[in-house]
Amino acid sequence: MASLKSSLTQPAPWLARLMLVFAAAAWGAGYTFEKVALRQMSVQWIMGVRLVIAVGILTPLMWGKLKRSHLLSMLVPGLLLGVTYWGAFMFQMQGLRTIGPGRNSFLTATYCVLVPFLVWALTKKRPAWRNFIAALLTIIGVGLISLSPDDSAKLALSSGDLLTLVGAVFYGSNIVLAGGLAKKFDATVLTYYELLIAGVLFLFGAFISEPVPGMQAFQPQVIGALAYLIIISTVLAQNMQNIAFSQVPASQGSLILCTESLFGMAISVIVLGEELTAAHIAGFAAIFIAIVVSEVNFNPRRRVGKQASEGSGESE
Repeated sequence: MASLKSSLTQPAPWLARLMLVFAAAAWGAGYTFEKVALRQMSVQWIMGVRLVIAVGILTPLMWGKLKRSHLLSMLVPGLLLGVTYWGAFMFQMQGLRTIGPGRNSFLTATYCVLVPFLVWALTKKRPAWRNFIAALLTIIGVGLISLSPDDSAKLALSSGDLLTLVGAVFYGSNIVLAGGLAKKFDATVLTYYELLIAGVLFLFGAFISEPVPGMQAFQPQVIGALAYLIIISTVLAQNMQNIAFSQVPASQGSLILCTESLFGMAISVIVLGEELTAAHIAGFAAIFIAIVVSEVNFNPRRRVGKQASEGSGESE
């Protein structure tokens, strides 16, 4: 039993990468399940129920760590992460109400490109040239995605697209904060308080601004969607990501996670029949290439040095 527990908390590199693929697939499919739940419930009720139940599941599993952590010392980090997590899902899911899950997942994935520029704003550390190239490709990709299907020469950037892009900024901010705070605090405890605070914010907002969903809202499809979002997308995928990053360099791991947009698009097309035009496909391709360009270091000497520093335990 002890050896099994050790293999799960400190997996082999190949298993850790497989965990990240699972997390990416889980989150990619989550866009479609979110769309299903949104047919009967509001954004804040979905997220409030999802996160509070997830925290309830995690509490007994993490009770030992939680007792050893100091609540007051975790309050500010938890608030920073919780508020940005709340903003990310609030805007992303509001956007999902009016656009398809595949489109929503690719626009959300632009956070991978935004992160270096958010770090620049906070630390004055200028991004590499590849980040500027990735940003240009992202702008082109968003432009192609926003082309109207009725008139390929007409831009149709909807309110749902804009809300999703705002959510991507919050996702990027959340990642930047998590990267800095994880150097000082236990990452799994940070995640716990992040989910707890975001869940409370969602429930508070739901109670004061939205009607309580009636029993008719909890149809079998909605219950199934919520179960998936709570158990697979939140509890399992989030913990697999945390465990996997103990064995996989962040630069490689984040690239694997960005494939969630591909899973999101594929599942939306198969399950919900989301329609695509040639311009949309070209836009998705441009954004995916931008993500790869942003995340991969093409300088062999710098890459070797970076991998050596990551292997010695230094954080990015």
